[in-house]
Amino acid sequence: MIPDASKSGADRPWVGSSVRRREDDRMLGGRGRFLADLAAGAAHVVFIRSSQAHATITGIDTTVAERMPGVHGVFGAADLGLDGAWIPALTTPDPDFSAATSLELAEQRLPVLAVDRVHYVGQPIAVVVAGDRYVAEDAAESVVVSYETLPVLTDAATALEPGSPALFGHLPDNQAARLEYEFGSPDEAFETAAHVVEGTYRMERHGAVPLECRGVLADYDAGRGRVEVHTSTQVPHMVRNAICAVTDWDRQDVVVSVPDVGGGFGTKANVYGEEIVLAVLARHTEERVVWVEDRQEHLLASAQARDQLHRARLAVDAEGAILAWDVDFVVDIGAGSLWVAGIVANTAVHLMGPYRIPAMHVRGCAAMTNKTLVAQYRGAGRPEATFALERSLDAAAAVVGISGEEIRRRNLLGAGDLPYARPIPYRDGVPICFDGGDYLACLDSAVRTLPRSEVDVCAIENPDHHVGYGLSSYLEATGRGPHETARVRVLPSGQFEVTAGAASAGQGHETVFAQVAADALDVPLEQVRYRPCDTEQLPEGVGTFASRSAVLAGSAVHQACGELIALASQRAAQLLDAESVGYAGGRFAAAGTAVGWDELAAAGRVGGAGEGGAALDVSSVYRVPTVTWTMGVHAVILGVHRRTGIVKVLRYAVSHEGGREINPRIVEGQIVGGVAQGIGGALFEAWRYSPTGEPTSTTFAAYHLPLTTDVPPVLVNHHHVATPANPLGVRGAGESGTIAVYAAVAAAVDDALGGGHHVTTTPIGTADLCRALDKVAS
Repeated sequence: MIPDASKSGADRPWVGSSVRRREDDRMLGGRGRFLADLAAGAAHVVFIRSSQAHATITGIDTTVAERMPGVHGVFGAADLGLDGAWIPALTTPDPDFSAATSLELAEQRLPVLAVDRVHYVGQPIAVVVAGDRYVAEDAAESVVVSYETLPVLTDAATALEPGSPALFGHLPDNQAARLEYEFGSPDEAFETAAHVVEGTYRMERHGAVPLECRGVLADYDAGRGRVEVHTSTQVPHMVRNAICAVTDWDRQDVVVSVPDVGGGFGTKANVYGEEIVLAVLARHTEERVVWVEDRQEHLLASAQARDQLHRARLAVDAEGAILAWDVDFVVDIGAGSLWVAGIVANTAVHLMGPYRIPAMHVRGCAAMTNKTLVAQYRGAGRPEATFALERSLDAAAAVVGISGEEIRRRNLLGAGDLPYARPIPYRDGVPICFDGGDYLACLDSAVRTLPRSEVDVCAIENPDHHVGYGLSSYLEATGRGPHETARVRVLPSGQFEVTAGAASAGQGHETVFAQVAADALDVPLEQVRYRPCDTEQLPEGVGTFASRSAVLAGSAVHQACGELIALASQRAAQLLDAESVGYAGGRFAAAGTAVGWDELAAAGRVGGAGEGGAALDVSSVYRVPTVTWTMGVHAVILGVHRRTGIVKVLRYAVSHEGGREINPRIVEGQIVGGVAQGIGGALFEAWRYSPTGEPTSTTFAAYHLPLTTDVPPVLVNHHHVATPANPLGVRGAGESGTIAVYAAVAAAVDDALGGGHHVTTTPIGTADLCRALDKVAS
């Protein structure tokens, strides 16, 4: 039974309660307001995109388009003052991390609109503005862009080879980033190890594919001299900052707000040229303009992810204990990434895993190719690192002659090991220390929930499948800073309005932040409402990504409520003519008399006892010292069809070590949804390109997504280990469900096929499994 907030009082501890999501009635009733719902009365924008992967632009003929009835104009970079305008990078690691890992970053120049050269199919070159979408589409098709083709690179390793043509004229080569770190004595360990396993592990390019594609609406308010931008994003403040950086506008000249967002998962935690163009276009034309991405455009031009190759070596002793771990990885970021530093750093850090690893040597780099841009996608380096490490552990288990469960049992950090310090800093410059409770307990929990003995049951139920069992562990840094903001104010009615800098893309912020505020204010939940973020009502903020919203934004809300109570206590003391007041249950008391929030609000109105006083309105910035760590173990049973090689996931369980949960049902939903996305990446999803750079996955006929029938019920066990790192004791969980899926599924496929089969690439190819099945049959 889900608690009904409307029937509960102030004495309920809201944090920790599975309150019904407030958003759901609106969404399920068709009353959500997404970007496309705001388009009425706006002129429509269609982007003219490159049809070449790498070419010089020799001419653009817009004559026919400009003469078409209903076309308001065709604009390129020069027309909008965007010639030579670059989108600023979104993250730079702390100098101490850069020094410890010898991090080098190339100066990327990602143009808002291409001018002289294009670097991937789908790159925006110009825009058509028309009275409706149909006319704009027809006009865009009539624009003729002439090209002189250039050599195309679609393989990261080839792009990094000496002698490969540099794709960007201001750079000497195609390396966008590089880092390296080492600790312990890995070379010595490899020389003396009982067993060394080597492997090359590949995770192909795929990404979020949210239900709602991207979209931007921009309107110029001539009276106030500012542009108002609505965009389907996870990072409104980053969008505002990028617009101002490119245009030199003051921050008060642009307001960015976020409507309901139909999923993001990282692809919308990015700043796009389209967002900057729409803002500039609105001011240039003084029109209300809208761009709504269609699905084919999304599959072509929205940021993609993953696309990593790891060359790995793992040394273990005769009992399977890890001695040393060596990895050299390459990230293919396509024509660029505003998040390249974060993706490379995430991968490098999470290669340490939740294990006792005494010696490591990690080298990583990012390569630029003629593919679509890359951004963060649920995990952003963590699943890729986990896949390489967990697959290497499975290979080592096979050599030692023990099970996958047993090799993990012998190496996972237990209660006696934690906290566990590591000899390099995190991206924020703070030395890494895994602050968990008992990682080994998660393994025990997972195998109790889904024991290997269930394989026999599943085999009987699925006689046409080879059935196998797989395990995978993961570790995740959550709650990345440096800060987040929140605002809490008292409305004239005495109720409360809460907002935070972390914009919701479906995570339930409307519910969970109200729960945090109701607890902190000691008032009924129905007395608190959440207002979606915009950069006017909350000028500072960071955004929603990297499993940070509950930790950072939740703590900011909690902190702001405390500050509001302190401010209101002064006001109440004046009203009660007391030196000080006590506060409990939403009331301020002194000497036997008391006032509530409604009375304080009334006192501040015209004619009230506190007429003319400052509003009861607090904005607060919460800063976190460093990340807190989440860990878990996934167990899966699946079948490989004996004739077709098609994989069917039959059972799935997750044991997850997290912190205090604001809303346990929402946390569980995050994990189950993450498992679904991980299954998609492990079995189906891949953006592929021809040797000439032509995308070949631009429809759902070619880019396959998991169906509801591909995802079984997921059993989730929560192991709560509160953290003192923030006032709520919470740890992030937004990406946890995805990270371990790839390796767990691969291990189960190996187990199903037997005979030494070892999956090294995702998505796992059905053709490869058919060939393996032929060997099994023979």
